[in-house]
Amino acid sequence: METRNRKTSFYKLACFLGLALILLAGAPAGAADAKLPGELTVAGQKLILNGSGIRKKFFFSIYSCGLYLPKPEKDPAKVIAADEPKAIIMHMIHSKVSQEKIVKAWNDGFFNNSQEKLDQLKERINTFNSIFNRDLVAGDQIVMSYVPGQGTIVNFNGELKKPIPGKDFYDALLAIWLGDNPADDDLKEALLGLD
Repeated sequence: METRNRKTSFYKLACFLGLALILLAGAPAGAADAKLPGELTVAGQKLILNGSGIRKKFFFSIYSCGLYLPKPEKDPAKVIAADEPKAIIMHMIHSKVSQEKIVKAWNDGFFNNSQEKLDQLKERINTFNSIFNRDLVAGDQIVMSYVPGQGTIVNFNGELKKPIPGKDFYDALLAIWLGDNPADDDLKEALLGLD
């Protein structure tokens, strides 16, 4: 009886490890798969890479992310408050993230960091979410820039989307990564050059 239990336990462990290896094979890992540029031009202004990191969930690398600013800044409140060109780049690493999951992640991020502003942001959040009308796959690149006087400009794989007006929207978007309840604490530190 004891031998049978050991065999059953061994079999379950082998199945679990096999499944884990299959899952890992579908998820490229590491920043080497997604080189981010050292600088970016937004509204005619050169921005430098303030910091970059990888968004991870469990043991999966989901996307690499870079924060671009006119000059280095480590204070998240100052980054968000500054009314100047800035940008976030997301470069997808994971093989696939469903459209439903990415929209849920955006909504959770807005709720967790800008709950008191949700009523005034609701329509613009819906417009932003509508950009993500398909699954994201490895290699997809999303550049989310802020241009004073125009608002948030999303470039999805080289296709420019209609600007979303208001600095308050970009503030809320940045807070997803840099707010008090960021999507990933380690990524927040990396974007601010604190890691």
